[in-house]
Amino acid sequence: MTDLQLGLTLSPPSGGKVLHTSNRATVIWGDCRDPQVIVSVPDGYGLLCTDPPYGISHRSNWAGRPEIAGDDGSIDWLTVLGEWAAPGGSHERGLANSRHAYIFGYNHHDIAQPLRCGATASLIWDKVLMNQGNLAAGWGTTHEPIAFGVHRKRPSDRASSRGGLAARLRKGSVLRYQRPNGNTRHPHEKPVPLLADLIESSTVRGDLVVDPCAGSGSTGVAAVLEGRRCFLVEVDQRSAELCVDRVQLAERLADQMSAA
Repeated sequence: MTDLQLGLTLSPPSGGKVLHTSNRATVIWGDCRDPQVIVSVPDGYGLLCTDPPYGISHRSNWAGRPEIAGDDGSIDWLTVLGEWAAPGGSHERGLANSRHAYIFGYNHHDIAQPLRCGATASLIWDKVLMNQGNLAAGWGTTHEPIAFGVHRKRPSDRASSRGGLAARLRKGSVLRYQRPNGNTRHPHEKPVPLLADLIESSTVRGDLVVDPCAGSGSTGVAAVLEGRRCFLVEVDQRSAELCVDRVQLAERLADQMSAA
């Protein structure tokens, strides 16, 4: 009987554990705050796209799952993600200069300093369907902010709000994609088409997309299906193993599309 079958919540080992690696994807069961995990991502990667726990204290009742780690507002996630963008404040390591970051749950002014961004913008994800949320409230939430920023290594570039061109033409700031409904795999699961839109807008084929808070792995699925590579880290063992299953399926589909 496995630890998951026993209902035990395990902490990942120091430095994380690689659950899957291929020429398209790497999936690590690990804590994205762990410096050993941070240094394992290749430097000069092409996109940081993630949905960190941001203090809404969501408790899932599915199969007795506990509260999502870090979702109580006690962790400064933007400082953590700043290390992923530029470990130790480096001008050379981490996210490549002039490349993009998408951080769910935050506005553009939140990420500018910790992620060392020049140009920034706030996007809106129109979820189409209303979240349950606080049922006593007069209005139900049908949207979520996404902070967009262009990572600039040098202070002079950030001060001038310089940006970098996306991989395609300019788009509007409202993205309408129905949120997953019904039998979802994760309480904060994002639709793959939404993530594919972001990835396609900010990368080219072959680029490495990094998600330090991978959840159920939707970012990785979208990256692989769009012809990019992905590097995923997830602290919850069950979710990390789900990431592997979903990414491997996406790899098989990508292989079939390449062979067609």
